[in-house]
Amino acid sequence: MTERHLDHKETLSNGCKIEVKAEILRDGSLKMFIGVYWPDGSVISENHDPKPHLLDMEAALDWGIDIAKGIGNSQRTL
Repeated sequence: MTERHLDHKETLSNGCKIEVKAEILRDGSLKMFIGVYWPDGSVISENHDPKPHLLDMEAALDWGIDIAKGIGNSQRTL
């Protein structure tokens, strides 16, 4: 099996930035990352090992984007 990955980066309406990565490793396992950042790039939240249950890579990426947007959109920015 070859490695496959998906990346999503987005700037939210309040200026916060999100980054979500999903990757299928050679052993078939799913590795993910969810990051949420202030407009200046400083970290709000980084999760290097989120655990989506029974989702394929595309669905896991969507799940991670929803989580990141929820965190990012709840921040108050100037």
